[in-house]
Amino acid sequence: MKKISVIMASYLGDYPNAAKNRDTKFVRAVKSFLTQTYQNKELIIVSDGCPVTNYLYETNFKKFDNVKLVPIPKQPLYSGEMRNAGLAEATGEVIAYLDSDDIFGKTHLETIMNEFSDEIDLVYFDDYLVLSPDFKHLHKRIVETRYGSIGTSSISHKNVGWLKWSNGYGHDFQFLSTAIVNGMQFKKLQKVPQYLVCHYGNPQQGGGDY
Repeated sequence: MKKISVIMASYLGDYPNAAKNRDTKFVRAVKSFLTQTYQNKELIIVSDGCPVTNYLYETNFKKFDNVKLVPIPKQPLYSGEMRNAGLAEATGEVIAYLDSDDIFGKTHLETIMNEFSDEIDLVYFDDYLVLSPDFKHLHKRIVETRYGSIGTSSISHKNVGWLKWSNGYGHDFQFLSTAIVNGMQFKKLQKVPQYLVCHYGNPQQGGGDY
């Protein structure tokens, strides 16, 4: 059974358009990793100069052998260095990503690993927007390989060593473009994994913060 490494960048301080109750959501996100049906996994939490992240890890998750904390100095907004620091520590053959205010459904990683093949280097997939606080109402969001559509959490790829995240807004699309230009074979998963986006957009425009 191949190993999958999940990278989570975490800064729980204030910044523009940050989610509410971020400490509670961080704990919820990590627990959604721990309850995955796929067993051969690790979570690498990159603490972006965040003492709150460090404290929550020490008090809740340090006891888990497959959850690791990597503290780094505070980075500028939209820096790729957090995920690069996670990639440097990853020991899995496959890489996935989890935002600290989102969650995995229980079979998310299992679906990715079952659909991944030796011939494919990178996969992308649709996700779900959470539309109610009880999580009973979800909206499937169609993800495409274009700027403004594909996001970090919609990508999973082989741990190839040379592929890195750049800085600046839109670095998720730049990451995908770099992978494709350098010959990585990719496909969209027909079976949709269970990535649940809990903080998105503007509430007045149909967004949510759950």
